[in-house]
Amino acid sequence: MWISGDDHSHDQPGAPLGRVSTISEVVPMDGANLATSAATPNVGNLSVTKSSRVHIGPKFVSVTQNLQNTEVVKGRFLGLELVSSKRARRLRCSVAVFVCWALLVACGLAIYLICVALPRQQTRLNIDMPFPVYVWYIVKNSSRAEKLSCLVALLVLITCVTLIVFFAVQATNNPEDYIDVAPHEWNISRQMWLAQNFTSSSTTERFDPVRLVIIQHTVSPECSRFVLCAAELRNMQSWFIKYYNYDIPYNFIIGNDGRVYEGRGWGIEGAHTFTYNRCSLGIGFIGDYREELTVHSRVTELQIKRAKMLLEEGVKRGFLDTDYSVLGAKDLNGSASPGSNLYNAIRQWEHYDHINKWRNKTCEKMYGFVPIS
Repeated sequence: MWISGDDHSHDQPGAPLGRVSTISEVVPMDGANLATSAATPNVGNLSVTKSSRVHIGPKFVSVTQNLQNTEVVKGRFLGLELVSSKRARRLRCSVAVFVCWALLVACGLAIYLICVALPRQQTRLNIDMPFPVYVWYIVKNSSRAEKLSCLVALLVLITCVTLIVFFAVQATNNPEDYIDVAPHEWNISRQMWLAQNFTSSSTTERFDPVRLVIIQHTVSPECSRFVLCAAELRNMQSWFIKYYNYDIPYNFIIGNDGRVYEGRGWGIEGAHTFTYNRCSLGIGFIGDYREELTVHSRVTELQIKRAKMLLEEGVKRGFLDTDYSVLGAKDLNGSASPGSNLYNAIRQWEHYDHINKWRNKTCEKMYGFVPIS
């Protein structure tokens, strides 16, 4: 008989982070710990001379990393939805709503005073008097209610203008908002993007080094900076854990910032392409690259460069065969992934398999394994 194949999928239509593919795979996790304990070295004699920076024995180093997550605040103004980034140095949605309504109330009150309240004055006025004298005369002869109404309208107007100027200046005087600081130039580990701990006992060890690299797109919002991509990956991982009870499905993810983010990592079975998960490396590009859509992502040269750097590292570390093949998910199933824009780009790669020799083959057939009778 054949070795047990990949698990069947549990698709959910309309899922917010679902991929275009109509087939998505569930990989059972048994919670086993994959880490192996390293052998303790046996040191017989140790001689240290004139050194003040030598530490003998266990040493604990505490590393604290803060990542800023971006939240979205929504409000409504006159039936229109307002969306704003929830950040202290920007004009927040709540302030915008307050300013809009305050201006509306102030304008309505001013119109009422000018068109309704003030024309009721029957006092004969000297039209030749100076304007300041005219205004003072109007104020002096106004009722107490009218004076209070004018004062409130003036205070509201001053408050609105002050808030607009203050938050506008704060937003333009913070260049650090646009500085993208990442723990590594391009290779971001799970610890760096603060992934949840999720251990899988399913590996690709039987088929290492793997011969197939499958390119997908995540069909999720783009991210142009490290802090945004890290937040997007945490949201994506939480969604898959909540609804499918497994980790982020890709081995690695390429962000729109051009960085490589570790998903399940090397040697771990993914959950990205039915039938091929046990003997392939799955790489997901963040975004939706279907050119048929009015708004779609476009792959950049930096993303392509970093993806190739990742594959070169896989070959050096023995996880990828030197003669590996690159295919899009649509080459192996009925999916639209990775989208026409990204698909046309990977077709130009040196290792792209134009003859599609792995389609409709199981992992055992790909490696020439003899079925067990």
